[in-house]
Amino acid sequence: MEHANGKARKILLVADHPGWAFHHRAKEMMALPSSKNLKVDLKYRDQITAKDNNQYDIIYAMSVLIANRLHHKGIPLNKLAAGITSSRQFNRYKGGKGTYKKEFLDFFTNLRGVNTVSNEFVQQFNKYRPIYKTRTGINENLFKPSTDNTSQSTFTVGWVGRIDGHLHRELKGYDIVLSAIKGLDMKLDIRTFTKNNVSRDKMVEFYQGLDCFICSSESEHIPLPVLEAGACGVPIISTQVGIVPEVIKPYENGIIIQRNASAIREALLYLMKNPDQRKSMGRSIRHTILDQWTWDVCWKEWEDFFTAI
Repeated sequence: MEHANGKARKILLVADHPGWAFHHRAKEMMALPSSKNLKVDLKYRDQITAKDNNQYDIIYAMSVLIANRLHHKGIPLNKLAAGITSSRQFNRYKGGKGTYKKEFLDFFTNLRGVNTVSNEFVQQFNKYRPIYKTRTGINENLFKPSTDNTSQSTFTVGWVGRIDGHLHRELKGYDIVLSAIKGLDMKLDIRTFTKNNVSRDKMVEFYQGLDCFICSSESEHIPLPVLEAGACGVPIISTQVGIVPEVIKPYENGIIIQRNASAIREALLYLMKNPDQRKSMGRSIRHTILDQWTWDVCWKEWEDFFTAI
């Protein structure tokens, strides 16, 4: 909504660090055609001071964790909105009986607004307060299929995630994938947070070189690589996490699997042995992204969120 004086509502997006996922998402949101009702800026959490209260109508922290930190820096709850990006982050706010501490619930329930991308998180947290559903869009002009139709000599499987530590490896299911692919005539190509970390442009090249992409996570917010790979026309094999049930139509544009090596192995062999079906799935997942998960489609939900709260 506009102010009574006709001016656009000023929104400050607060990301964690330059170059990280929230930074890229905020930049994509800011690059969209400007709304007459909204003016969107970006800062990072360590740049925020109490002075920002007077410069913006809404300060939107891109995670509840960031919002909690900003509140402790003096940002009032009636100015502060936040996104739910991980249910695991909430574990730190639980007491001994597994229930949320009163201090956290007072904070969470009094935020000006809260949104999330997945139906799963809406259902999980709307018993505490209203949760707005706002899908995260993909830049379909950046993440797109390769124009080179040359077939790979070796069936190539992609995987993305952190493996720098036992907890990360376990959460992302890296060792499950290693076990699933062992002995098969295929190549596993990975990108990680540290050793194999590359720029977003290079990630496009990575996705375009794959025959399929695996998400083997135990829990996820989106997961974003599923949308990115799908936008590049790569068929998806994924556990049932985040928005996956909303995106993947089994054996039409991907395969939803149980989280074990044998299920992943079976799905990999199916795609490797059925190239026509694999190509059809790749075309279908690209169409799914274009129809439902681009910023042109999703931004209206964010506009509605920012004007409703």
